[in-house]
Amino acid sequence: MTIFIIIIVKQTKSGLTLIILLILIQITKQYCIRQSNNLYSVLKRNHQNVLSYQSGALISSKTINYFQYGNNGVVLRDEFYKILPYGVYFTRCQLGQSISIILLQKYLLTTLKIWFWEYEYLHNKGIRYYDIIVYAKLDQGKNKIYDSNLAISLMKIEFPEQFVEEFQIVNVGGNTYNSGLHIIKVEAYYKFS
Repeated sequence: MTIFIIIIVKQTKSGLTLIILLILIQITKQYCIRQSNNLYSVLKRNHQNVLSYQSGALISSKTINYFQYGNNGVVLRDEFYKILPYGVYFTRCQLGQSISIILLQKYLLTTLKIWFWEYEYLHNKGIRYYDIIVYAKLDQGKNKIYDSNLAISLMKIEFPEQFVEEFQIVNVGGNTYNSGLHIIKVEAYYKFS
């Protein structure tokens, strides 16, 4: 009889131990999932623009780029844009060159927006089309995310979810009026489908 009671007590203790162990595993798993989700949202930057001064982005090609009226022409500025009698401020590069923007860290992204200078209506001209290639770079590799000679106005490029540490916008053929690539503003973020 005592052996039977000892076996029941041991089984009850081991059963209770097993239940407590399973509860602890579940709590730990939930905590890890929460931590993972928090980290994932940091990498997605909470769906905010990662190409701005505030986010720590830098124009790595600044030595070959031209900024209309100094820092006012930088595509990373956060303040509002003024439309001037001759257009707006912009960043420019020549034919065969590029505007390269390095991010503060590697981010998980799906969307890039580019605003091109296109104020031809001020001079009673038609629409300005740009011939560009856009790359998303990570470490030593780069993926082409856009290639067209019909880039116009405000472009939204959606690409497969990937980690990015730099965007490179290459001036392949200039635009319909000259050989320059003129960009007013760029933004990049993670967008849910």
